[in-house]
Amino acid sequence: MGDLCFEPEGFICSIELSGLGQWVMGTSGTLWAYPLVLLIHGIGLMTVLGVVFVFNVRVLGFASNISLSAYDKLFKVAWFAFALNLLSGLILLVGDFGKFITQGSFMVKMALIILGGIMMKVVISSIRDQKAEGTVKLLSGLCLVSWFGAICAGRLMAYL
Repeated sequence: MGDLCFEPEGFICSIELSGLGQWVMGTSGTLWAYPLVLLIHGIGLMTVLGVVFVFNVRVLGFASNISLSAYDKLFKVAWFAFALNLLSGLILLVGDFGKFITQGSFMVKMALIILGGIMMKVVISSIRDQKAEGTVKLLSGLCLVSWFGAICAGRLMAYL
């Protein structure tokens, strides 16, 4: 249970002690729940970041023989994977809510994910608005940095 689960009636305790919280943490007898949800979270992460990476690397000038509009179908896959990540992430959060909700690396991860999503929108809008190539490449690089930073912060959650 989380560090902030002091009283059974508290908000954090009610989340961690819910059926879902106990299931994901294995306290209800299911030891495979957490690894399974974490696997799904990883698959969603790989898919989202894969699309983000190939698109932004293309914007930066690699594989310039592929048109940017060819990535439109991949964005549909990325949105599905993002939804999968959101759901699996919320399930993982429920299991140890008290620990993660107060953890600095979790807050940094969430901020970088939001920034990464905003940056993707800004990069796409800048391309459509035909902004200067240097500006678009700078924005694309910042987008990649924010997403990779989110991954690093997410990994640090296990150790901090």
